[in-house]
Amino acid sequence: MTQPFSCKEVFDRLQDYLDRELSPEEIAAVDAHLEDCKMCSTEYKFEANVLRYVADNLAEVPVPVDLNDRLASLLKSA
Repeated sequence: MTQPFSCKEVFDRLQDYLDRELSPEEIAAVDAHLEDCKMCSTEYKFEANVLRYVADNLAEVPVPVDLNDRLASLLKSA
């Protein structure tokens, strides 16, 4: 059975946890800690809500059709 992480270990991994970039073992350890630690659980919920808000409010900006060609040309001349 995976041992839960300490608060510091969770805080050190929180962004990777939110981005789903941890190993299954690390995810299990963070999950176990978040179940028992109100402080870390509150921080996790805050961070998750910030990410959700940003994602929901990002405006799509149309990219010019010729952008790739212009970038390629600039890189070749550099």
